[in-house]
Amino acid sequence: MIAAALAAALAVPACGAILAVTPHPIVSARRLELTRVYARTHYGIDSAALKAPQLIVIHDTEIGTLEGAFAAFAPDALPAARAEIAAGGEVNVGVHFVVDRDGKVYSLLPLDVMGRHTIGFNHVSIGIENVAKTPADLTDAQAAVDAALVSLLVQRVPSIRYLIGHHEYRYPGRPHDTLYKELDPSYAPTKKSDPGPDFMRRLRARLAAAGVRLLD
Repeated sequence: MIAAALAAALAVPACGAILAVTPHPIVSARRLELTRVYARTHYGIDSAALKAPQLIVIHDTEIGTLEGAFAAFAPDALPAARAEIAAGGEVNVGVHFVVDRDGKVYSLLPLDVMGRHTIGFNHVSIGIENVAKTPADLTDAQAAVDAALVSLLVQRVPSIRYLIGHHEYRYPGRPHDTLYKELDPSYAPTKKSDPGPDFMRRLRARLAAAGVRLLD
């Protein structure tokens, strides 16, 4: 029910904005099977299902256009260009939402399907990508819409307790770090810089102003 409501185009007041979510699905039978294999290898979960997610992870695409982002997420299998994470498994990277530079929101994966976007946390997290070549390219429209989307997710998914930027995911000692799980000792986390401290400050300030407070 939650997944269907957010995957369809809708308009709801959230964080002081009207949020419209347009479907752009990437899920397929093959992706689900590859995700199941990934989840079994890394989390000991023999399923592609995402149950009771606790964490939202904010990213930027490092791709400058929406079309480029869609093309990157579309294949079920990881392309050869992603050699730095190929050892982790065959399933392609995938997130639940993409936010374009003008603030338009697209849903890619249902909220009950695990994505591949943050090493050690995919089994407990919802991923939001923002279209930008670098963190400096992220817009105020994206910060506002991310705040609205996070606010809506918190309303609809009561298990959510944490919010981080991708660059913060391996910060030992932060509250979210207790969720980290990686069963393959050879699959080391990679260093990330997206979406950067400035964007997360802007996002958290908007959420605080709306009374939405999450652990990081």
